[in-house]
Amino acid sequence: MASSAWAIRILTGPQAGQIVPLDMGYNIVGRSPSCKVKVAANGVSKEHATVLVTEDGKLLITDMKSRNGTFVNGLRVQNQRLGAGDKISFHEVVCDILKLPPGYDPRYRNSGPMPAWAGNVALQSQPALGPGPSFDPGFGGAPQYAGEIVGAAPQLSVASAPEASAMAGAVVRPSSGNVIVDLWENLKLYVEHVAMPGIYMLVQKMSFRQGLLLFVAAYVVLVTMIATIPMVRMTQNSIKLESTRRAKTIARNLAAINRQAILERRDEVISVRLGELEEGVSNVLILSADGTVMAPANKRGEFSKLPFVNQARQEARESEGPISASEFGVAVPILKYSPDTGSQEAVAYSIVLYDMGQMAMKGNQILALFMQIFMLATLIGGLLYFFLIRVVEHPLHILGLQLDDALREGRDDLATPYNFPQLEKLVANVNSALTRAANGGGPSANGGAAANLNRETEAINIVRMLPIPAISINALDDRIITTNGFFDSLIGGGMNLTSRPVTDIPDAALKQQLADLIPQMRAQLGQIAFGELPFGGEIYEINGQSILGTPSEPAWFLITMHKKEGG
Repeated sequence: MASSAWAIRILTGPQAGQIVPLDMGYNIVGRSPSCKVKVAANGVSKEHATVLVTEDGKLLITDMKSRNGTFVNGLRVQNQRLGAGDKISFHEVVCDILKLPPGYDPRYRNSGPMPAWAGNVALQSQPALGPGPSFDPGFGGAPQYAGEIVGAAPQLSVASAPEASAMAGAVVRPSSGNVIVDLWENLKLYVEHVAMPGIYMLVQKMSFRQGLLLFVAAYVVLVTMIATIPMVRMTQNSIKLESTRRAKTIARNLAAINRQAILERRDEVISVRLGELEEGVSNVLILSADGTVMAPANKRGEFSKLPFVNQARQEARESEGPISASEFGVAVPILKYSPDTGSQEAVAYSIVLYDMGQMAMKGNQILALFMQIFMLATLIGGLLYFFLIRVVEHPLHILGLQLDDALREGRDDLATPYNFPQLEKLVANVNSALTRAANGGGPSANGGAAANLNRETEAINIVRMLPIPAISINALDDRIITTNGFFDSLIGGGMNLTSRPVTDIPDAALKQQLADLIPQMRAQLGQIAFGELPFGGEIYEINGQSILGTPSEPAWFLITMHKKEGG
């Protein structure tokens, strides 16, 4: 693929000298491996900013609500048009904009195999087949870099291990000598650089409420499974203990009933009928000491071949053992005092084989238990979601109300009552931005960023003051600056459209109407563009006006809507 007409050159940090050609459309700048321009610095957000390359060759940079902000020529901006030579700062990393020569197509060679530890974090290209075109950075006497392009060709070599570690934000950590510490640090790195980026990307594909609901639902299912498995095991263990107790009781009763008959050798009196009538008993035997069956009568004289029985005969005490997955046996010896040895000897055994199959939990019982736990977990999870969403949204709602008041009254004293360091830092940054806006944005080489900040404040204030549905749109990138409450109530949808593209408006007809009006306003500066659209059975007239930023270009568009008389 041929390189584009524009490129970003990194001037400071471990990646200094790298040149990244920009594709047509949106190019994301940040630490994430999925970004077009990968900047390996801890102060740079995973998705820090976007650089839009339009079909007519214009560049527009937009900050993506980064932690440390985006600066153009020393001034912090939200969105700003760029030109060749502009200096851009992403936290401590300074870059500039290059205009590539027509048809520029650098060539590369592969300098060696990729180590397994490097992954694709620290790829760096190497020039080959002669030097490529060089560029004069013109920034602090930095040296010229010839043909060092990142992301423009499939064959790339790998930077050295120290360079890769520095470029990846210390992803490759030296061993501390402590296995537990190293394991913990590696686990944190894996979660931060592998697991969490995937979760962030998943949540970004849905609304915040849906994302939080997804996590609560996963929590409910996980808790249900974790609770069901030990519950089933505990129930099965309880059944086994109760079955063993019952089997031993039956065997002891049979031994007591038949002991006198066995000692007197009255085989015809020996009976196991009492045990056969018990629920769960699969077989009952009275065995002589040599292993022959004494009862029941229909098996008298036979020799038992069960391994459990043969093992039990070798122990002159109560014993138990498995027969199958659901069946087990217990043996109770019938003892007689032996004058020869002076101790008790087993003359017979009461054997009970017990089947737990009837008492064990069936599949439908396990499913019923799972559903009961799931319903309880769902109820608790619903309450958890209800409180979580409000705990998360309330500080932002309060901050939004304070910001509205501050913009109307020209104040910069936002505050938050919550002990939340990230929110406190956001409040401090907002107060700083309000101060800059009030002071005209500070010094600037061309005044563009300050003017852009003031024009957005102007757009917000005008739309909020209008008593009819109104919306303001940034003329640089067709991004919605703000809407007022009348507009939100009219179109419905229940979503915050601030800082979103016009294409995110939920009403398809209105979205198409704006797509027709915006080119008219851009082409006919100073004239009102008209349109009509039905809402709720009534006709609304749509008026659009370009608000100029320069004598020849609009800064933003004002769109108003009101009921048409007789409509």
